[in-house]
Amino acid sequence: MLGPLFGLVFLIYPIRAVLTSDPTPVRVSLALGGAALFAGVFLWLLWMQIPLWSTCVEPSEVRKRRATIALLAVLAIALNLTLGSEWRVLFFHLNVAAGIMLLTRDAYVAIAGLAIITFGLGIVSGMAWLVLPTAAIGLWATAFVRQVAAVAELRSAREELARLAVSEERLRFARDLHDLLGHSLSLITLKSELAGRLLPAAPEKAATEVHDIEDVARQALSEVREAVAGYRRPTLEEELAGASEMLEAAGISCWIENGAGTLPNAVDAVLAWAVREGTTNVIKHSRAKHCWIVLASDNEEIFAEITDDGPGSQKDNGGASGSGLSGLAERVATFAGRVEADSLPDGGFRLRVGLSATSDAVASGGPEPGPGTGFTGEGRSR
Repeated sequence: MLGPLFGLVFLIYPIRAVLTSDPTPVRVSLALGGAALFAGVFLWLLWMQIPLWSTCVEPSEVRKRRATIALLAVLAIALNLTLGSEWRVLFFHLNVAAGIMLLTRDAYVAIAGLAIITFGLGIVSGMAWLVLPTAAIGLWATAFVRQVAAVAELRSAREELARLAVSEERLRFARDLHDLLGHSLSLITLKSELAGRLLPAAPEKAATEVHDIEDVARQALSEVREAVAGYRRPTLEEELAGASEMLEAAGISCWIENGAGTLPNAVDAVLAWAVREGTTNVIKHSRAKHCWIVLASDNEEIFAEITDDGPGSQKDNGGASGSGLSGLAERVATFAGRVEADSLPDGGFRLRVGLSATSDAVASGGPEPGPGTGFTGEGRSR
């Protein structure tokens, strides 16, 4: 909005023309008063009001904008007719105001009407050609403000998608915990009460009930871990696809290069956890615009690297020792690997997980990473 406001400096040109040609008191008063009134209304409209980007606005606001543009048009025409063609410069400001502040349909109608008026006034003074630049700047203002509105709506939609994704996951987790733990804890309570009653008279039966309680508790723990892990062990291909979708939904450009080839299932799962952990870190902490996910292997190492260009750092986000990274490090340790999480010298953050290709664990496919060491990334920090 500052450009059109700075454009008011060009009002000096018609005022100077009046002062140097026929500076009668009446003409000077009209020039100064008209310029002041036009500038005041123009400033109020562009500085104090907001553009009508959506048709879902109060009719009173639409009428107010129309009336203001009409007032400026009448004032511009009057100054042109009474003080000379130098005041044609007002039609540049008028077209810009109409393009920015009116609804799209109203803006086009106003610009077309102003073009006809500019052409009519120009025929008399020989400046009909001004209809082209004045109309062009009005159409440019219309397109510009609509583009700004589209970008704002797109950003809002991306934020809403990210919120919906988090909300959906929270609902799923809450529902699963209720269904899983509600039954198991009720069963544990009943069997505990039964064991307490049986203990004095029938200790053998009480011991059986205690054993059943242990089995139920272990089963509940396993079910909760499966729920936290999403009911299944992740695969690298699925996590890469999910990472791309989540990053794009969060407004972060994503580049993925998978050169690791076919991997044993257990190794594939560990790298999949690394991709999930790194992606979640980027979305939650980085405030990044771009993210790079690279997987590669050679004779010595198989690694996954997730890098972003965000302004965050380990120090700002509580270090790199969060529970998510700690859980990932425990998984990687079974493959004689290592986890590196650090800020980059030129900005950004990198998570690198490397597994030794020569270790016995990798060569044999590694241990099956069951749910006992699962994590979701919810508790980790950078």
